[in-house]
Order: sequence, then structure tokens, then C-alpha cells
Amino acid sequence: QPEVLKIHLKNIDDALDMIAATKNYPEAAQFKWNIESLWAVEHWLKQANPQQKAAFVQAVKDGSICLSALYANIMTGLSLPEEMFHYTDYAAQLRKEYGFAIPSAMISDVPGYTWATVTAMAKGGVKYFSSGPNFLGENHPYLGDRVGHFVRTWGDKPVYWQSPSGEEKILFWTGGKGYSSWHGTAPGAIFDRGAKKIAAYLEELSANKYPYKMVQWRYNVVADNGPVDTAISRFVKEWNEKYASPKIILNTPDRLFAAFEQQYGKDLPTVSGDITPYWEDGAGSTAQEEGQNRVNSLRLQQVANAYAILAPKRYDPQSFYEAWTNILMFHEHTWGAHNSITQPDVDFVTEQWKIKKQFMLDGDQQTNVLNARLMEGFSDKASQRIAVVNTHSWPATGPVEIQVAGASVKDAKGKILPLQQLRDGKYVFIAENVPPFGSAVYTVSNTPAPAATSFRRGAQSLSNGHISLTWDAENGSITQLSGPDGHNFAGSFRDQGLNSYWYVPGQDPAEAQTAPRLQVSVLEEGPVVTVISLKGEAPGAQTLEKKIILYAGAKEAVIENTIDKKPIRTKEAVHFGFPFGIPAGETTLDAGYGTMRYLKDQLPGSNMDVLYGRRWLDVSDATRGVQWMLLQTPMLEPGAMIDERLTIAQSHKEWRKEGKPTSTWFAYVMNNYWHTNYKADQEGTSHYRYALRPHGVASGAEMEKAASVFTQPFLSFPLKAGVKLPGSLFSLSNPAIIATSITPQPGGSLMVRLFNPEKNTQQTHFQWGSLQPSGIQKLSGAQPLSAGAEISLPGMGVHEYIILP
Repeated sequence: QPEVLKIHLKNIDDALDMIAATKNYPEAAQFKWNIESLWAVEHWLKQANPQQKAAFVQAVKDGSICLSALYANIMTGLSLPEEMFHYTDYAAQLRKEYGFAIPSAMISDVPGYTWATVTAMAKGGVKYFSSGPNFLGENHPYLGDRVGHFVRTWGDKPVYWQSPSGEEKILFWTGGKGYSSWHGTAPGAIFDRGAKKIAAYLEELSANKYPYKMVQWRYNVVADNGPVDTAISRFVKEWNEKYASPKIILNTPDRLFAAFEQQYGKDLPTVSGDITPYWEDGAGSTAQEEGQNRVNSLRLQQVANAYAILAPKRYDPQSFYEAWTNILMFHEHTWGAHNSITQPDVDFVTEQWKIKKQFMLDGDQQTNVLNARLMEGFSDKASQRIAVVNTHSWPATGPVEIQVAGASVKDAKGKILPLQQLRDGKYVFIAENVPPFGSAVYTVSNTPAPAATSFRRGAQSLSNGHISLTWDAENGSITQLSGPDGHNFAGSFRDQGLNSYWYVPGQDPAEAQTAPRLQVSVLEEGPVVTVISLKGEAPGAQTLEKKIILYAGAKEAVIENTIDKKPIRTKEAVHFGFPFGIPAGETTLDAGYGTMRYLKDQLPGSNMDVLYGRRWLDVSDATRGVQWMLLQTPMLEPGAMIDERLTIAQSHKEWRKEGKPTSTWFAYVMNNYWHTNYKADQEGTSHYRYALRPHGVASGAEMEKAASVFTQPFLSFPLKAGVKLPGSLFSLSNPAIIATSITPQPGGSLMVRLFNPEKNTQQTHFQWGSLQPSGIQKLSGAQPLSAGAEISLPGMGVHEYIILP
């Protein structure tokens, strides 16, 4: 990355020189430079002198330099919902500081993008999205490396792409030649190679009956991170002087897409759905780090909400921006070196992984610091009073772990609740109905709590009165999972139930091996929580441990899998199987800000081998279902584990073109299937946490709430004597509407993002608590509304409001 940064900094300098040198050329030949990632711009501006900055600002305003609104080339399938809204943070800063427009975004190399990308981009001011995927030429069976059916489906087929709510849309246009079709061309060599190459593309467009009179073609010479070609303007000038058609224009997405839209926009098709991406599976080569980065993303949003609740004046936007930047950069698509598989131990490879991993480590450290800063002035380790903060917009109930010893806790009304000591020395209790965007205080007491417990445990079974489970004594898979209606939601795959372990030694999933025998033990048993451990040897690992965790009163069972991985460099993968006992069920996945029905909401060209569940997947029929909640591992495989055998020309895997309805899904946890970039092996301990929640008729709001509480549990700390916490900021009158984030703004205002997870339009209004605002204003710039105004959100709609002080 440091070497790449040097190249990009020099390229901006060279581009400015070229812009000045060609300012008197015909407009079509005047040099243009498209900067695909604002990461490079931020670093360039930090080291530029005032004269350079002035020239840069003028070039952007003149349209000679085009800025992508995205900070980097992100792999969207890995991003958590709120994380996606930070793709354009730096673009917002540039707009504010310099008055730039920045209406377009571009992503290079990465094939496919999740549906919520549309929502996030549109909310970030993006109208136009230029995709330049990996491209290796017409002789490649898929046109690009591990791009599946994306390039053939979407290349040179511009469309309006609509968000899940239908309220937003962007003009989406994938370059048929990707970003790399000029690779191997030296600067200036276009004079020798250009005419033949251009003619061949025109013939191809004609043969494909391309219906438009303009087409985008990325021009990137030499290789990735190539230099400025100082000959290109002269080539275009001479070409246009010589030929009447085709006319070549050095252009930017801003101008090209605007001109294209003006001419063809009224006739463009509109599509709505997920273009399920292909490259995110490589993150399974560093599963522990990817899992931690996802946890960091969720925690950082939660800490921002907590600042709004407890200390909005202490919120530091720059510190949060820096933490979000590190989280994004870990999800940026360059994971490692080109020779990371063939030469995994050379310094060039190991150093690049250190740099990549550091983004995650820095984001983790920054999130911890921000949380610690918030607690300053509130927390005292010696206190017996425990503050529990609910960062969600509805009253919530859940477990709280503390370091303070006692026999019970007492709530504000004097109710005595059990406090259970755990093996690691911590204590746990259940906090009940903590107010929305508010807190509750519990006092640790030595008074014994009522002795009644709802748990029933057998040799291979456990129940808390709501959830009942039975597990296989040999392999530890869950063979029975039921809620109050008694229906068994556990299906079967190869004679195993839910949470079965599968290790594939090689590339053929038919060869998958499982854990031969696990030993059962009871780790925790008390009035608050019971934890069952199933531990032993497993193929590909030193040890495997499956924990079944059930809390008193909980409506979901928690699973925590721990793998102590062996370092293996031959091809391999690790999966956990979840066959659900709903034979005719429909599968719905968390799409971020919206939901995606498997098959029905996937657009052509989507990855049918691996999907992305963000925080949950649900399988339901008309009357009942089960929600499978995810934390560290978003990658999900429908029906079968991925087949990586090289059956296409003996050098490429065959990507599925179609999927089939299924109630059997797999968590795709680890692999080393790539031949480049990603790590060759991984070893050591990593943890994967899931939850299973049986339910009746599926409800979008209940799915969202359950997953939010699971992935973002209560914050808690011992409360300093004399400190009074603020009351609940507000709630929403309609429980189907959720406030997903609340962020302090300059001048004492707050930005609130509302989401309607239901399919139909919903209305709500704010019910104010400790906040008593003068009014609310939609972020899009409409007139201020009264504080009690009714708000309407379409199904899957996302609206942002400023709460005025």
C-alpha cells in the first residue's frame, strides 16, 4: 500500500501537468483524470502545497479531474448496514470544504455489489455508478478472474438500479471491457495498437447489437496502478482530426453519464434486486480478522449512539471518521500480494498482510478508545451500581456481564434479579425492558434472589421454557430445536442437524469430513444462563468447541463455535451446516437496509454459490419460521457447500447460473481457494457466534430488532456515585419503525436514521423523552417540521432527519 500510494500521488501530479499542457487542445482531447478512490485524494491533499491544491481544486471544478464519491474499492458483501453509509464520508467533507459536486462513483476490479449499495450511494449524493470489473479478455471463459457471470451479464448494459424501497435509484453502467483491457499497453503504444483494438471493439458492439451511440471504455495502461499516459491526448486529437467516426472523447463519469442520461434516460430499463458479488469469499482466508472487523463496525456505530445518549457534546467527529476509515480499508478489495499463494513466506507477502491487518487492529483500538473516553466521568470500578445503556430505539431485554461480585441485582423499582457467577470470574444478570435510547441502573446486592429457575437439562437436552434443544452426543449437532408450538426446526444433512462441522480437504465438497466425536460438559448452570460445551478433535483443526448457550427467558438459543485451526496450505475450506426443518420454506436474507428473498430478489449475473446475510437469514413458511442470526461470518451457501473443482478448461471453477429453493444453508467460514492476493493459510483460535430464534408468522421489524440486540448487546459500566444518567431520548409511536443510528451534530442537533423493515408503508412520530427539540428537518433539505409531525416511510424505506435543538 505505501508503494501504491506513492504511485497515485505522482499520478495526480502528472495529471495536473497534463491538464495544463492540453488546455488548448480541442475539448474532446483535453486530458482528463478519473480518481477511483478518495483514499488517494485525502493523502495527496495532506502533502500538497497551496499552489498544487489550488490547481487541483480548479481542475475538479472544471471537470478535468473526476472524483469518485467512494473512499475505496469496497467489497460490499462484507460491510455491515451502517458501515455502507460511511463509504461517502470523505466526499461529504470535500463537498463542504471546496464546493465540489461529486455526483458519480466508480469501483474497479470488484465484480458484483449488494442491493443496499444503491441506498447507501444515493444517500451519499451519488447519481451515477461506473463499474469496471476485472477483465482478462474474450478468451477467458468468464471474461475475468473469479467474476462468475457478472461481466457477461452486465457489461455494456446500462440500467437504472433501484433500492429495496424503490425511493432511490442510480444509473448503473458496467464497462464491457472492465477496467483492464488496455493492460500491457505501454505509455504511447496506443499509436501502434489503438486503431486495431478500437476497430475490434466496434465490431463486437455491432455484433451484439449495442443500441447506444456512446460507450464507456476505461483507459488504464501498463497494469494495475498504471501511470499517466502522456500520449493519449495527442492520440485522441489526431484520431478525431483524421476520422469522422467514431469520435473519441477523453471523459469522466460525471459528464459521460449525464450526457448519456439526457439522451437515453427515458428509455433505460429499471432493475430492482441484488447483484450478489463474487470476491468476498477471499475474506475467509483471514476469518478471525474479518470477524473482528465486523464486530468493530457494529461496536463503532453503537458507541456513536451511546455518545448521543450520554454525552453528545463530547462526540468527536474526526475520531469517529478515522475509526470508520480503518474499518472500510480492511474491507477494501486488495487483501495481499499477487504472490501470496505461490510465495507465502517472502517479506513482500508477509509485509502486505501486516499492513492490511493493521487497518483492523487500528479500528479496534480506536473503537476501544472512543468507548473509554465516553465512560470517563461516568464510571467507577469500585461502584456497586451498574448502568445498562440501550442503544436501540425500543425497550430491550438481554444479558449483562459485570465484574462486580454479589448474589443478586436490584432494579430501580426494588425488584430482585438473579446474579450468576461464571467460570471466568464475571457475573451475569438479565436486564429487563431497558428504555429506548436510554439506560437503567441496577444495584449489586448480597440479598439472595428467588431460587426458581426455568431451565430443564437432560443428558442431551436443554430447555428454558421458551426454547428446547436436543443435540447429538457424537457430533454435537442440534437435532431438535423448537419454540412454544413444539415444531422441530432442525432438519438433516448427511445425518446431522443444525451447526454441523464440515471440513473440505481440497476443492470437492463431496469429500467433506466432520468431527468424529465431541466430549460433552456443562460449563455454566444457574438461574441466568446454562452453557453446554461439546469439544474435541476435528479435521483441519487442533480442536473444535461448540457451545450451546441458553439464557433464562430468552426466545433464541446462542451458539458459539471455536476453532483452533491448523496451518494448512493445500486447498481447504471450513463450513457449518444449518439444515432447517421447513421443507417448503422461503429464505429471506438481511440485505442491510432492506431484505432480499433468495432467488426472487437476485438479479441475473448474481453469485449463486455464496450469498451475504449481513446479520441474519430466515427460513419461513406461511405460519412459522426460524431466524438464524450471524455475527462474524456473513457468507452463506444455499443447498450445498461451494464446489471449487477446476472443471472449466481444467483451470477455472464452474459458477452456478441458477439456484434452487432450499431450506439447507451453510455458513462459509474459512478457505484458501484463491490463487492470488489472499492468505495461503491461517492458524490459531477464532470464534463464530450465531443465534437461532423460532417464531410464528415472519415480521420484518422483529427480525431487525432481534438481530440488532444480538449483534449489538447492551453497554454497561459501574456507575460513579452521584452521577445521574439522562433519561430515554425518545421512542417511536409505531414499533414497526426503527431508528438505526443517532449521531451528534455541530450546534447541538442530532442526525437520526429511520428504517422501515416491513414491506408496506408505515407511519410514525417521535415520542420525546429527555429530548425536547424545537422541530425536525429531513436531511434532504425540506422545510422543518414540528417535533410531533407524522412521518411516513415506504416499505424498506430509509429516511434521515435532523433533530433541531
